[in-house]
Parts: sequence; C-alpha cells; structure tokens
Amino acid sequence: MSMHDDGRASPREPAHGKPMAAAPLRDPGRGEAETGRPEPAQAAGMRLESDRQRQAVLDALSAQIAVLDASGRIIAVNEAWRRFARENEGDATLEDGIGIDYFEACLKLSDDDPENLGEQACEGIRAVIAGRRAEFSLEYPCHHPEYPRWFLMTVTPLTEGLGGAVVAHLDISSRVRAEQESRQRREEVAHVARLSSVTVLAASLVHELAQPLAAASLFSESLVTLSGQDPVDRGQLVTAANDLRTQVDRAIGIVDGLRHFMRRGEIRTEVCELERPIRGAVSLVMPLARKKSVRLALDLPPEPVRVRVNPLQIEQVLVNLVCNGVEAIDRNASEDRWISIHLRAAKQQATVTVIDSGAGLSPKWITRIFEVFETEKNTGMGIGLAVSRTIVEAHGGRLWAEADGAPGAVMRFTLPLARDGGAV
Repeated sequence: MSMHDDGRASPREPAHGKPMAAAPLRDPGRGEAETGRPEPAQAAGMRLESDRQRQAVLDALSAQIAVLDASGRIIAVNEAWRRFARENEGDATLEDGIGIDYFEACLKLSDDDPENLGEQACEGIRAVIAGRRAEFSLEYPCHHPEYPRWFLMTVTPLTEGLGGAVVAHLDISSRVRAEQESRQRREEVAHVARLSSVTVLAASLVHELAQPLAAASLFSESLVTLSGQDPVDRGQLVTAANDLRTQVDRAIGIVDGLRHFMRRGEIRTEVCELERPIRGAVSLVMPLARKKSVRLALDLPPEPVRVRVNPLQIEQVLVNLVCNGVEAIDRNASEDRWISIHLRAAKQQATVTVIDSGAGLSPKWITRIFEVFETEKNTGMGIGLAVSRTIVEAHGGRLWAEADGAPGAVMRFTLPLARDGGAV
C-alpha cells in the first residue's frame, strides 16, 4: 500500500482495472403504486416524468454513480458508469448494473488484492447504510492497460428513511499525477540542498576519516611485525587484528553515513522512531562540531516517539539546523559553545527544538531566513532553510524560528505522531 503527502491510504490496483462499487444510474420502471393497483394515468405520467428528470440529473454528473438499496443491491446507475463499463470491455450485466450485489462485486476484487481493497469498501459502505458513518471515501488505483489511473470513491446515505446509499467514483488521475510530480521535484530540490550541506561537512569528514585510517595502518604494520616473530604470539595477533577491524569499521561507518545522506530518490514514508534521524544527523555533524569545538547535547524522552516520515529527509532538516548552529557559534567566537537538541511529544504531535549559543537572529532576518537565496552567511546557497520548511510542511508539520531575547537562536519544528502513537 502506498502513501500520499497528506497520509491517506492508497491500496493496490484492483483486479481487471474495474472501478470499485459503482454502476450506471437508472431507476427501474414503476408504473404501479405500492399496493399493486394500477395508478391513474395522470399520476403515472407525472411519476414517469419525475423519474426521467432524476435520471437526467444523474446522467449529467461526471462521476460514475450507483444507487444501492439497504441490502447493497444496485437499483440505479448513471450514464458515466455505463460508458466506463463499455470503454473498459465490461459485460452487459456490469454495464446495466441493476440488481448486482455490490458487496459481492467488491469482494471478488479482493481475491487478487493483498491489501483487501474490496473488504475496506464493503466495510465503509455498510457503515454508511447502517448510519454509523455520515460518509466514507477511499482512493484506489484502477489502471488502464496503457496508462495509470486513480479514482476516489465516496459513499453517502440516501435520504433519511429510504435506506441504502449513493456510491460515486471520480477520476482523480490528473491530481495524483500532479502530486507525484510535485513530490519528485521536491526530492530533486532536497537532493541539491543535501549536496550543499555536504560541502560544509566535507573538510571535517576528511579529518574524521584520517584518524581511523591512520590507526588501521599502524595496526596492519603491527600484524606484519607480529607474524614474523618466532614463535608467533597468537594472542597479540588476534588483538591487533581486532583493533584493525574496529578502525576499518569506524571508517566504513563514516563513509556509509555520508553516502546514505547523499543518495536521491527517497520519497517514501514509513513509521519510525524520530530518535533515529535525530541521532543520524548528530553523527553526521559531530566531526564538524568537534573541529569547531562545539558540544552537541541530546535531550530525548524515555519513551520512543513514532512518526510517519521519510527518515532521510527529516535527517536532512536536522543536519541543516545543527550545521547552521555550528557556523553561527563559530562566527560569534563565543567561549560558551554548545548546541542542544530536544524532543518532546504531546497533543498528537512531536516537537523538535534546536538551540545554539551563537549570536542569535536579528529581527530583520527572523522573517526572511526561510526565503530562497536569503542568508546571513558569506558562504552557502541560501536554500537550506527554505527546503527544510518545505520538507517539514510536506510531512504535515511546521518549522519556525524564535527570538526569545536569550543569546543564540531557537529553531523548532513539529510533526504529527503516527496513528499507533508515541510518547505523551
């Protein structure tokens, strides 16, 4: 099952590319009253004209519509549904729709759907008919053999007292494609911003790599020396080999972290503990912080905080905020050099706060720092904070700066907690 930027479920493609639970809208002919006695000619004519008008209204709608009775059988469909059935090689029964058990048709689709799309639809429709829900909606793919398509199914109850429901299917392919293109463009811009951050981290990472590589070289020389002794001290050999492996693993970890940060195309979201990207960002920035003599402090809650995010992009936001803090402290030449990262969860949202001991933000810049190409620094592109805000907002959160009169800058961003909860 895939996820949209707003968090709605989007089940897999249903079987045969047929829309879920919809059929053409047409009232069965009614020439007799409920008692079975023939109606007067004038009353029958008025009823026929009323039925024609209702059908004309339904046929004018662009959505594919089916009207269900209280048992879930189709009692009417519209022209959009009939047209869809014809164009998608539906049989005559499907095209007419009248009398079809809608629930049975939905469940047939679930046979080839591991996400149980049909069962989701049936459950939602039954809830509307029973009055447990005022409305139900579900987005789903229904791809054509030559191109992808997506539909939105909405279910609303019939007028009170009649029972049943109206099911409408609207083609939302253009909107979904636009959302996909927007996500792709956002990821491309975010990738450029990550590469920009790497230029800030590069020198310190090279220095950080030099230490384990130099140590590994010394341990390898020790191995050569020890192996030439007679007799060979196997205990010393094992110790030297383990020390060598530790330093090589340390170097590999630094390179892997940087390679992970630089990769592109990661636009999927997942439920994860927010502590993970926070720790990943700290690991990346730590070499730069050590080089600038800046202490990094983490303040995390005892219970994990779960959010649905793209971990790489949230890590990118944190790298940008912490790097900005390190550079601000370095420009300020302050003796009190620290950055603290705080995580809290309450009221269905997580809040991350990054505080530094730099010079702080001037009133002039606090309203401009999130604009593209705006920066107080002599280096950099001025896109990091703009991209960071875009990323956070795409995840349903907010990013802002605060100037509370204390030394240094305060940056905060929020993210919605995952539905399975987090620390509160």
